[in-house]
Amino acid sequence: MADISGKSTVLEAKIKKLITLHTALKTDSFVFKADNQKLTETIHKQQEQIRQLKEENNALKVARSLNSDSTEADLPEVKAKVNEMIRDIDKCLALLNK
Repeated sequence: MADISGKSTVLEAKIKKLITLHTALKTDSFVFKADNQKLTETIHKQQEQIRQLKEENNALKVARSLNSDSTEADLPEVKAKVNEMIRDIDKCLALLNK
């Protein structure tokens, strides 16, 4: 009988340890999910900031190339950007006319 009692005590101790480990892992899981969410939001914000900076950079390139100091090498890039802007305006007008 003592053998069964001893085994049940060991089993109870192991179950309590497993419950404690499960609780700790569950807490860690919540923390990791929250961190993951924050990092995902940070990535999205940074991607948006990169997009905006690229747009600003392109606008500055166009403005600089339209400056009187621009070289002949910049003209194809300027023409391409102006054509792209015209296409965007045409698309907007087409959507407004629908």
